[in-house]
Amino acid sequence: MPKFHPNTDRLISAWRARRSGRALPARADLSPIDLGPLLPQVFMLGRQDGEELFRLSGGLLVDLWGRDLRGGLFDRLWRQGDGAVVLDALARARKAAAPVVLAADAEAADGEHIGVEICLAPITGPSGAADRTLGLLQPISMTGRLMGQSVRTLSLRGAVVAAEASSEPTIRLVALNGLRVA
Repeated sequence: MPKFHPNTDRLISAWRARRSGRALPARADLSPIDLGPLLPQVFMLGRQDGEELFRLSGGLLVDLWGRDLRGGLFDRLWRQGDGAVVLDALARARKAAAPVVLAADAEAADGEHIGVEICLAPITGPSGAADRTLGLLQPISMTGRLMGQSVRTLSLRGAVVAAEASSEPTIRLVALNGLRVA
């Protein structure tokens, strides 16, 4: 069973601590102070008309993509076919009321890539619906490998929905070449 990066565990712990007995924490329950040094890696998605749009993107994401991601579609960052699998994993996370952690490669135009771990933690918005997602992009290899090039696409390697008691996965979603295989 995979272990998550300590920063991913920190986001999951903060998410769990803010639930206050509810299935999902509310957006209003989360403070930037809770995430401190993780803020450059944090982003917020908002669900609108069935689409997942960036509402906020931290400085690391802006640096990696070479642009502010606000207003953009989350699934457009992914290799063709992977976006749909990622959105399905997020839907499963909402249904399970648990964060999902994605293992992916962030690839530049020249083909150089870095490994990343992306945590998507569903939360409720002002209406009480699970229409927001708190996200964290955690590089797991040196970003300097990109040599200053912007990330062009993300390629999914796998996804797990985090278990309640620990960061051990309970549900495994596996993708190979953009196809869900398990």
